[in-house]
Order: sequence, then C-alpha cells, then structure tokens
Amino acid sequence: MWHGKNSPSGELLRVASLDFAEDDELIEEIKADYDFIREKLTKHGFESLTGKDGKWIQARTKGIGGVNPKTKKKRPITRAFYARKELVKKIFEIAS
Repeated sequence: MWHGKNSPSGELLRVASLDFAEDDELIEEIKADYDFIREKLTKHGFESLTGKDGKWIQARTKGIGGVNPKTKKKRPITRAFYARKELVKKIFEIAS
C-alpha cells in the first residue's frame, strides 16, 4: 500500500502467484508487443520507438534526456519497457 509521496514506508498487502501457459491469450499479446517493438527497433532504429507502441507494454523514455540547461550538453535518450496500467490492472484481476 502506498502511503503518499513522502511516506517513509509502504505496506505489503498480499502476495499472489501467477502462472501463465505459453499459449495463454494475454501472454501471446504481450509477446506480440515485445516482438513488434523489437522489430521496429531493429528495422527503424532507436529513435523510432514511442510510448504509443504496444497494447500491454511500451518502450518509453527512461530518465530525463534532452539538453542539460546547466551544462548545455545533450543527455542521452534512453528507453525502458513498462507495463501499461491496463496490464497491471489485469494482473491484479487475475490474482484476485
């Protein structure tokens, strides 16, 4: 449980095990997202990736990127895979 931005602690409410078969529809859709993003990266390059790619997961900007206003040096743009909130919600529904 999240107690706010400046809270010194959090609280674990429950632990659940999720086992998916390789042919599970959700797993297939997540794999399709991964494969699409991977192919786009390979064929069109790093800069082609956007947060709009993928139904369940997305490769979006990680960190600040852009130009550092103090040093005027360009920061590298990085990407990370994130679960969309709809996927997190779905996982919680399955675990209930």
